[in-house]
Amino acid sequence: MNEREDYFRISKNGHVHTLSDRIPFNWKELMIWTSTSFIFLIWFLGIGIGIFIALLTLIGYIFYRFASWIYYSELKIDEKSGKLIRLKKIHDRTQKTELISEKFDPNRFEYSELTRSGKTKFLMNYRTHKNNELLIIKNKTDKEQIEKYIAEKITVYNNV
Repeated sequence: MNEREDYFRISKNGHVHTLSDRIPFNWKELMIWTSTSFIFLIWFLGIGIGIFIALLTLIGYIFYRFASWIYYSELKIDEKSGKLIRLKKIHDRTQKTELISEKFDPNRFEYSELTRSGKTKFLMNYRTHKNNELLIIKNKTDKEQIEKYIAEKITVYNNV
C-alpha cells in the first residue's frame, strides 16, 4: 500500500508503517518551473541579466530538489513491537537511527502550527520525556490525512 503525496509518503510493509518526507525528483516539474522562470526573468530583466539570473535560479533549484531527494528522513512504526523509530537517510542508506519510543501511543502526537511567508504549515511532534520534532507537514489537508491514517490504520499489538 502506498499513498502518493508531494511532500510525504505513507507506506506499509508487513507490520511496519513508514512515513517518509522524501520529495520526488520530477523532471517534468523541473522543466516547467525552469522554463517559466526563464521566460519571466528574461521578459522582466532583459536578455543579458535575465539569462544570467535564470541560469543561477535553474542551478539553485536543481541543487535544492536533488538534495531534498537525496537527504530525507523516515518514521517507522512497528505494530508488533510497538517501537517508533526515526531514520535519517542519504540516498537509501541509513546514516542515523534514533529510537523515539519503545511503546507507540498515537495520542502522543501533537501538531504545532507554523506560519511562514503567509503559509500555514504544521510541525509533527511526538512527546516522550522530550519533544521529538518529526516532520514538517505542508498543509492542513496533509495533516488531517496523516492523523486519520495513524488513528485508523495503525494498531499496536504489543502496547501494554
